[in-house]
Amino acid sequence: MTAPGLILLAGTSEAGKSTAGAYLARLGAHRLKIRPILLGLVSGVEVDHEGVTTREGFDPNEFRLALSDRVRAGAQAVTVIESFIDVRLARYTVKTWPGVAVTVFLTAKEPLRARRLAAAASVSEAVALEIVRAKDGRKRVVEQMPEWRRVADYWVNNDGTMPDLLAQLDQIYRTVLRHVQGEDS
Repeated sequence: MTAPGLILLAGTSEAGKSTAGAYLARLGAHRLKIRPILLGLVSGVEVDHEGVTTREGFDPNEFRLALSDRVRAGAQAVTVIESFIDVRLARYTVKTWPGVAVTVFLTAKEPLRARRLAAAASVSEAVALEIVRAKDGRKRVVEQMPEWRRVADYWVNNDGTMPDLLAQLDQIYRTVLRHVQGEDS
């Protein structure tokens, strides 16, 4: 077996990254969120990201080493890392990973994301829309969208049904797993 495979989840706010991470974990992937990895970095400037202090401007290799430690600890054939925000860090991680690594970008139309958040958080759609826009702004989604389109291995428009989303994720997981097991070259 080669190095564990990586599936990096990125996307717009409220597009289904957590749902995707949970589903991929049910399929057998080791599930990691990026925030705890960023919390553990020693270099870089401390920044507040959605109420949690993380680090920005760190050496990407420091992140990669911390990620490697966590992936090894998970001991799964595939690890899914949720909530990549910075396209450069995702690109660096994919490029330097010793095994197969893919980036999945999830998105959905803004009104749909707001409706889903409103239903999940029991807030009005107007409030949910403000939250979605604020989160996208903090994550510089609009600014980075053209680059995400260029580097994402899979672009998932989560405007459909849950079975549609899960079918796409299942295909991605199985493709990465086959590659890790040496069945895809």
